Amino acid sequence: MSNTKINILKKGDSVISATENTIAIQRKNGEVDIVSIIIENGTRRVDVEDIITISYGNNTVETTVKCEAGDVQIVTF
Repeated sequence: MSNTKINILKKGDSVISATENTIAIQRKNGEVDIVSIIIENGTRRVDVEDIITISYGNNTVETTVKCEAGDVQIVTF
């Protein structure tokens, strides 16, 4: 049996939900990050490239895509 420690909290953050595949973290500023846990070959790692952040706003969704020409921001509403 093994124990896994996932070090993703910052001071003032708290975990509001956790499953085998995701962790919901309420950040100190009130935003919530949904972080995926990837399991490969019996080991776990945090998917740092695909974190969903729930923030304050006017019902829009913003996605930043990295490409050769630079970051592109896509906004839907």
